[in-house]
Amino acid sequence: MSDWENSSTARVVPPARPRKLAKVPFVELADGRLQGVVSSGSDIERVYVSSVAAGTYAFACSTNNNRPCGGARGSFCNHIRALITEAALQYGADRVARYLRVEPTGEEPDAAALTAAMTGAHPSQADGKAAAAPVFSRFLRHLAYLELPPVTTPLPELQWFPPTRAADAPKTPPGGHGTNAGERADLFTPPVEGLAEALAAVDAFDRTLVAGLLRPRPERVDDLTVLVRAVAGSPLAARVAEAAGRAAAGAAGEDDFVALAAARTALFGAVHDGLTVGVDEVTGRTREERTATAPAARPAVNLLAAARTWLSDLARTGWQGIDHELAGGAAPIVSAMLPDPELRRAATLLDGFAAELAASCPGAALDRIPARRWGDLWARALLLTMPGAAERPAVRAATGRLLPLGVDLHEHGTAAQAQVHAVFEPADGSAPRLVRASVSVPKPDTVVAAGVWQLLRPHLSLLTALGEGRAMDLDAMPLTDEGDLIWDDTRARAGEPADALATARVVLPTPTALPTAPLDRHPARLAEPVFLEGYTRGQDGDLLTFTVAGHALPVDTDRIPTASPLTPEAVAASRACVGLLRWDGGGFRLQPLAVETTVRKKAVALHAGAWAGGTTDKNGVRAEKAATDAVTVLRERAGRLLRK
Repeated sequence: MSDWENSSTARVVPPARPRKLAKVPFVELADGRLQGVVSSGSDIERVYVSSVAAGTYAFACSTNNNRPCGGARGSFCNHIRALITEAALQYGADRVARYLRVEPTGEEPDAAALTAAMTGAHPSQADGKAAAAPVFSRFLRHLAYLELPPVTTPLPELQWFPPTRAADAPKTPPGGHGTNAGERADLFTPPVEGLAEALAAVDAFDRTLVAGLLRPRPERVDDLTVLVRAVAGSPLAARVAEAAGRAAAGAAGEDDFVALAAARTALFGAVHDGLTVGVDEVTGRTREERTATAPAARPAVNLLAAARTWLSDLARTGWQGIDHELAGGAAPIVSAMLPDPELRRAATLLDGFAAELAASCPGAALDRIPARRWGDLWARALLLTMPGAAERPAVRAATGRLLPLGVDLHEHGTAAQAQVHAVFEPADGSAPRLVRASVSVPKPDTVVAAGVWQLLRPHLSLLTALGEGRAMDLDAMPLTDEGDLIWDDTRARAGEPADALATARVVLPTPTALPTAPLDRHPARLAEPVFLEGYTRGQDGDLLTFTVAGHALPVDTDRIPTASPLTPEAVAASRACVGLLRWDGGGFRLQPLAVETTVRKKAVALHAGAWAGGTTDKNGVRAEKAATDAVTVLRERAGRLLRK
């Protein structure tokens, strides 16, 4: 398998591009159509629902109350032309052309070329009334994201969705590192015994998900056997062997898929633990130990059962068999789950996963499949449908000083999370600890860049403190055993100035780390704060490396938020860096949070989250204004349409 196929955080869906929303507040590539909602030029209360079918280019346009558009008689109306123009802005003309199966003239297609190619085929007019209802329903669902409340409990699965600066695999160091993961891991940490074998067993099972388990071929049955052997000495052995036997016969039920997902997750848990031990040895960090408790028994939730059925259907069909109908089956389940804070974690994961599948339909036409990533998302979603799996952890009160190190942003099309990494110094004088504070919000996919910060900012005052370079004083802030602060603004106040780079230099070597919850033990969840200086910078094409103690560490600049003064160029010119040590696709890499560099012959500190709490930087102000306009348009539409 290629490095992209072996990556848990591979970028699958290209990011939506910023655009003005006044004319076309909603556009999407879904259900085999380019479809969306276009504002009326004459009546603020009216919108038009427009669509163009892939392949045939059959078009439809009518108002939201099913009155036909007078301009869509025999050819594309102005609403459809506007829809194509905005789709090209949001997704790029190449992606729109591929989805609609258009072959425009010219080397670089644009909206005009797409329109000319489709109208030149003299497409037929579709039934506008039949097409309007589902599209308008999806638009209302799109607007409803703005009505959902934020949560400050962490959503660990959003770690699989880094900022959408790029849509590709993490850059690969010279020499590569795919399935020979042990060799690459050993360059930075001590060897991890059994790592290559565990990953090989995961890869074997992932091959069964590519083809599907409805009628597995003999070679896929062999892959199931590899998974069974990998967990043969564990408490899961008997149940996994039974489930694999049923899957090999094409008779697996939902409980069998849960058992197989648990085996896959357990293997990654072992990899996580081995890598964590190595990281602790390299950093000299002490990790506290806590006794894990089994989740309390809880009654089954019908929505979780529905999600489990959908995920089981995916496993039977396989990634090569996905189509728009199957991918779209998650939408009503997710819509019903999102308003419930207890189900937000599973709903957010399902929403992002289903969107990737929908954007990749039909599966039979895919040249390559992100097998490890989709295997991760499938397995984690399936386990989260079990009653009690995502229950809130126990908390204790934390009083003391919080010193921010940096912010890590996660986002997919309809959700975003800011996670601040920090050092907590307890008021009682006990050992400092590494902690995190998070806030997440649902969002429409057209809210990007600075607009994401605007949605997150009101719910986490720590973002403002980070931008201002201040500590925060906490009073009985809830803190979980895993090191997550359940943020409450009433229990925090701004403290003294505290520069993140100074904190990293002086304080970062001393704090202890808290353990990881059993379900969250996965290499993609590794995000260990480190401070580096005195490194040698190297550049091989697009790949930046920092050579530390004779070992070249790849730097993942793609994870830097786009709405930030920190840029890949600034990182490449830096001399000190606070970052997160991560592992994916068989190797370690560094995600920069803040750097010390030189700008116009002056030493400056640049932070990835400097604009999170607001900014007076002229580039930041421009980004803020554009984002404000987009959110304002959507809120105005939501106010008019959702409350009717």
